[in-house]
Amino acid sequence: MQNTHTLRDHIRSATTKTFKYSPIALCLAAATSSVNVQAQDNGPTATQDTAQYERVIVTSRKRSESMNDVPISINVVGEDLIENLGAVDFTDLLGVVPSLTAYENGPGRTRLSIRGVANGGGNDNDTQNQETVGIYLDEIPISMGGMNPELALFDLKRVEVLRGPQGTLFGAGSMTGTVRLVSNDPDLSKFEGKYELSASKIEHGSNNKSVKALVNVPIIDNELAVRVSGYYLDNGGYIDNSLTGEKNLNDGLSKGAKLSALYIPTNELSVELSYIHHDYSDDGRPVDIDSTPLFVRDYPSFDGFDDTMDIANLTLTYDLDWAELTSSSSYFDRSIVNPRSLDLLFESALPPGITPHELIDFTDSEVFVQELRLASTTDSDLQWTVGAYADKKDVFYENTFPVPGADAILGVPSSAFGAPEDHLFYGFDDLTVKTYALFGELYYDIGDLSITAGLRYFNWEQEIEFYQSGLFNGEANSDTRPKGKVDGYNPKLNVSYHLNRDNLIYAQAAKGFRYGGINGAIPESVCADELAQVERDGGDTRFFDPDEIWNYEVGVKGSDTQGTVSYNATYFHIDWSDMQTSRSFECGFGFKENVGDATSKGVELEVTVKPLDGLVLSAGGAYINTTLDADVPNLDAQKGDAAPFVPEISFTTSAEYSTELNKDLEGFGWVNVQYTDDRSTEFSEQNSNYRKMDAYTVANMRLGIRFSGYEISLFANNMFDDDGVVRAIGRPPFDPPASIRVTPRTIGMTFRGGF
Repeated sequence: MQNTHTLRDHIRSATTKTFKYSPIALCLAAATSSVNVQAQDNGPTATQDTAQYERVIVTSRKRSESMNDVPISINVVGEDLIENLGAVDFTDLLGVVPSLTAYENGPGRTRLSIRGVANGGGNDNDTQNQETVGIYLDEIPISMGGMNPELALFDLKRVEVLRGPQGTLFGAGSMTGTVRLVSNDPDLSKFEGKYELSASKIEHGSNNKSVKALVNVPIIDNELAVRVSGYYLDNGGYIDNSLTGEKNLNDGLSKGAKLSALYIPTNELSVELSYIHHDYSDDGRPVDIDSTPLFVRDYPSFDGFDDTMDIANLTLTYDLDWAELTSSSSYFDRSIVNPRSLDLLFESALPPGITPHELIDFTDSEVFVQELRLASTTDSDLQWTVGAYADKKDVFYENTFPVPGADAILGVPSSAFGAPEDHLFYGFDDLTVKTYALFGELYYDIGDLSITAGLRYFNWEQEIEFYQSGLFNGEANSDTRPKGKVDGYNPKLNVSYHLNRDNLIYAQAAKGFRYGGINGAIPESVCADELAQVERDGGDTRFFDPDEIWNYEVGVKGSDTQGTVSYNATYFHIDWSDMQTSRSFECGFGFKENVGDATSKGVELEVTVKPLDGLVLSAGGAYINTTLDADVPNLDAQKGDAAPFVPEISFTTSAEYSTELNKDLEGFGWVNVQYTDDRSTEFSEQNSNYRKMDAYTVANMRLGIRFSGYEISLFANNMFDDDGVVRAIGRPPFDPPASIRVTPRTIGMTFRGGF
């Protein structure tokens, strides 16, 4: 095992070979030295006394490496950029990471996509939503279809966004990429704390207030430490209800805490235990209606959101001298209450006298994950990582439509349709999903040439039981479908070449995949004609198959010898087969199906320049063109139609400057501009639910001073108050034309301190 002096010297005297650092050695090194990196610069930091520079270390391949030596398209958002943005959760990072986009439905209900392979359509809580982007908190997979949890971005080292399929090391949920939230580990040698207070005013709404704090306590010096952090975020609202008189109804409250402990009893063994509790609730979705003034709605039903989760992980790492053995055991428990308005339905389809009421979804999920992997740590030209993965997910989803007084007004009891009293619809899904996988990657250096080959075998199965009832269902029906099963292989091949110590080029071919699933039963009594048409066309509403992509890319990345200029450029071409899409029936039901193929191609570019001391300029952008390869009649779409919710062009640019005002005072300023191009909600304008979302631009700024370990700053987010639409909605008779917009201009102050 490397001692800390050898490790530190190894970092500073990097060769053209890939870095291979032991996590245990890194923890021990951190106890005696501190490496100051600015990860958000996507490049290294120049030192004052040498042309060498300290490199940004990432763990994107489940081993610690220099970011510039990892031959994939990776964006790293560091702690400084997170703080400058005032980012609350990963949705706030969308505008600063090229080719990362989202199908937004409100906090905790966002589906990420990368490189134009979108995951839109369908209901939030649909248990058959399969994500295309994996989300990890350290070793813990936390992505969940259309309901990705949005934990507060506090006490993080960085956020790594790995673009392109990551199916070899991360599995099916990472069909087009992976987002990794990397926490700060407990410090074994230093008692320290940090706190942050922030307050701001939303232009058309109420106030935001937040408190964040952490403390790190070494229990046994250089052996055992505990780190505790917490946050309380009182988020203001800006949506009013002209019918009920409510103001700022989309205000929300987010609170949580994390406890982590690191124990290194010997130079060979590391034990890390973490537990997180998170609560989020709001009083309404951030949706305004097109027929009312901006940021106003006029329907009475409540559509607030409640989300509670507990996450625990135990990671054991043992240094075998020639390899490192890691065991990660995770537990994830989450409960969601997710109402949505159906008031338009009451106006158009129900008799007078029935009081409008929201549809209410309840979701309880319990997930166990175990991963075991072995990674080489020798100095050989041949390196490798192998592992095994298993998870078990139990989900109970209840879909209810309670309408008080409905039985009496309609003159027919809900029980006649198998539903509880005064329920126009009642149903549940009870499912269990089990996944097993074996994976491995080999890395071989031949001089300046490096070859990476990866393969993952996966085996997935799902069991599900349905029950549906109520007047809207037409009858009571239940079904226990046969198991859904699939297995297969997921390969990757990457070849890279170091042009010199600081620059490399690479080419990669990788397969990404997403599991299929089992659709809920569609009642024939209310959907007979549409079901018959599907049957005549040879379709099957019971099951849908996996879809997959083949991603081909070439890239170049690196920097000059002093790290004053760094860059990352990638061209990609994706063949997307058997797309999973959601098909909606006029009767109110729908199903997922595989319809057609698509091609996505584009360019990602990021550049950081440090032209003079204290000034950092950065820019990044993406061009993405995702189109259908053939006509898809079920979507009213034709060959060449562009994918929904994907901007063709997006870019971000920023400038940061800091300077010493006197020996005790430092001043700094940061400005950022983000542009998002036009998008649409459907492939084709011929689709009745098609809506266009215009391009928009958001500008942000922060100015402040630092002194004696403290920082005070003033900030303005969306300072020109752009009202750009991030999600357009409209599906009569269920949803009126409406929009989710960029949060209005927000001006405030932040105070940070530490000890």
